[in-house]
Amino acid sequence: MKKCILLAVFTILFINLSLSQEKIKLDTKKSSIIWEGSKLFGFGSHDGIVNFIEGEITVKDSKITKGSFIIDMTSIKSNETETWVNDLIEHLKHKDFFDVKNNPTAKIIFTNIKYVGNGYVQITADLTINKITNSVFFVAKQNAAKKQIETRLKIDRTDWNITYKSQGKTSIKDQIISDAISFKINLNF
Repeated sequence: MKKCILLAVFTILFINLSLSQEKIKLDTKKSSIIWEGSKLFGFGSHDGIVNFIEGEITVKDSKITKGSFIIDMTSIKSNETETWVNDLIEHLKHKDFFDVKNNPTAKIIFTNIKYVGNGYVQITADLTINKITNSVFFVAKQNAAKKQIETRLKIDRTDWNITYKSQGKTSIKDQIISDAISFKINLNF
């Protein structure tokens, strides 16, 4: 009898815990990642978009407790319209950069979330690109009422072994590409 009562209590506690957290799916059609790369000593830059495949956050009391997202690296596009843009995109998909043939997806998983006031959230996450995972940190703005999160993130591409025309691999005269890639991310749920 005691075992049945304990089992019932644990079952009720488990159900209450799972009910108090809500998993919310990412609306991939309304969400976006805008990327930008530039030359280190030049005035040129490139920007474009890459799409999400899927994602979700877990929320408790309107606060994010978990998050994970899969990015479709094959969807990388440029916002530019010049005739050479297709060559740029093919080069970004090449093994010099994102090697999308062997790495068609990237992923980001939230590992630590801290609310700091006025809807701002400090997030540490594991970012996997080219099968290499590194920790990243960024501050996001959450609008719980609209189910939106906005953030900017900058990474050093060499941490993911993307070294084509990198500062440490190229001379200035060869038009070094900045090691920094920036992302503007808008998540809608």
